[in-house]
Amino acid sequence: MIAAAVAAPSSSALAASATNVPTVQQLAAMRAEAKAIQAQLAAGAKTLDVARAKLTRLQQQAAAATSAADKLDAKLAVLRVQVTRLASDLYERPDPDIVTRILSDDDVASSLQADQLLSYAESNRTEVLREVAVDTQQSKVLRAQADQSVAAAAAVKKSVNAQVAVLQTEATKAATKLQAAQAAYEKEQARLAAERAAKAKAARDEAARAAAARRARELANSLNASPAECAAASGASYPSGPWGGYSDGLIPASALCAIIGGGALRPDAAVAFNKMSQAYARTFGSPLCINASYRPYSDQVRLFREEPSFAAVPGTSNHGWGLAVDLGCGVQNYGSAQYRWMTQHAGSYGWVHPSWAVHNPFEPWHWEFGHPGGSGGT
Repeated sequence: MIAAAVAAPSSSALAASATNVPTVQQLAAMRAEAKAIQAQLAAGAKTLDVARAKLTRLQQQAAAATSAADKLDAKLAVLRVQVTRLASDLYERPDPDIVTRILSDDDVASSLQADQLLSYAESNRTEVLREVAVDTQQSKVLRAQADQSVAAAAAVKKSVNAQVAVLQTEATKAATKLQAAQAAYEKEQARLAAERAAKAKAARDEAARAAAARRARELANSLNASPAECAAASGASYPSGPWGGYSDGLIPASALCAIIGGGALRPDAAVAFNKMSQAYARTFGSPLCINASYRPYSDQVRLFREEPSFAAVPGTSNHGWGLAVDLGCGVQNYGSAQYRWMTQHAGSYGWVHPSWAVHNPFEPWHWEFGHPGGSGGT
């Protein structure tokens, strides 16, 4: 029976709930168990084929027995007519002359002939009666065989239907559980991949912030000018381009002033930026976040090599003059509250978002000094 061949799934892998995310080992076990169930289903299908073949044979046997019984019944109908006629003849037309001649010794030849006729009539009636009895019994046997075959076929058919239901149920259960487990596993792998990517990005961002802070501290520690000296130097007159006889990105630390949040700028730009950062902190609770300020020439070369579509050609960047900053903590998001505050207030401190940074390339984080009132750009 197929019900025995197809065992129910074990309580191991396939019995796991779809809400539990399977491990790689559990998923492999589920696949192995599903494969085993497939083998059981294949064996059950073969058993089912055998049962169907048996059903066909039984149906054929029932049909053959019924056909033979029908033929005997037709023959019996003819024999019964003969018996009826014989009985009617003997009843309606008895022949006393034959009996008289048999009992008389006057004509031996006639007596002998009469005896032969009577014997023939008797034997013919006996044969008909015997044939009727035999055929009637055979017909009953055939009918009984047909009934038995039909009953057996019905039982096999019922068993086949039950076994087909078992096959379908087990196959559906195995497929459903495996698909659910596979989906849960893939979803968990996607989540873990996204989590790893987020952690990796956070680690890179943290490393970048730490490196920037370290460079800012190193730069601040190397500055010779005190805050008072920077404030005094901020009143100096600086040209719009090269100043102090230095080149872009090659300005010594002694000529720069530290800014709030880390980094350094030209003295006048540094003093203006610090005032702006303090005003920003009164609105948002913390000063402006610095991602980049003065950038040495070597750093500009590295950045241009890594991101040529965003970085200026080394020797042409306002970062190299100590006149530009890249801001974070929301300012870098175009349209944010922090960005809007900068567009409304930075100009009063001499800082602007240059027109090129709005179009090509788009850099909402980049701000430059040197345009009091917010006019103009570089």
